[in-house]
Amino acid sequence: MTNRKVARKYNLALYATAEERKSVEHVRKDLSDIKRSIEGSKELSNFILTPVISAEKKTKVFRAMFAEKVNELTLTFLVYLCEKNRINLLYDIADDFAALVNEKQGVVLAKVKTAIEITDGEKKALTDKLKTFTGKEIQAAYSVDPAIKGGFIASVDDKIIDASIQRQLELLREKFSMGSINN
Repeated sequence: MTNRKVARKYNLALYATAEERKSVEHVRKDLSDIKRSIEGSKELSNFILTPVISAEKKTKVFRAMFAEKVNELTLTFLVYLCEKNRINLLYDIADDFAALVNEKQGVVLAKVKTAIEITDGEKKALTDKLKTFTGKEIQAAYSVDPAIKGGFIASVDDKIIDASIQRQLELLREKFSMGSINN
């Protein structure tokens, strides 16, 4: 079973409990902060992944590190993962929990590349268009890629919306090579 499948099983249970306790957003933020801590510390990452460190030692360290910083449910969950020798999945679990919350709330992540930096108003207008296109709430991350010349490329779920000038030129070139520009 892949890490993502295992992470999802843990997260379904965690989400149900968090929803029951009305602390889904707290747990999401806690796991996001913990994920950033793992990314920012090679020592913490190695500590989590090292199988020779006992579950008891990992439990003590996680209690000491996070007892005053995270929601009670999050801490209980971390301790549970340590006890079950599944703390090595914490990074994947943190990643998947955010995706699960978005899924449950009908939020879709979109990655949008534009040729130049666009204004907040333009970002909002584009996000609104994507919302209309998908029928879901959009959480967009914008970046600049001068190689697309103009327009934008959006990646939403498994769909790519390529409204770049570069793509339009490619389509025009294909029409010319087929001998037709009227279609």
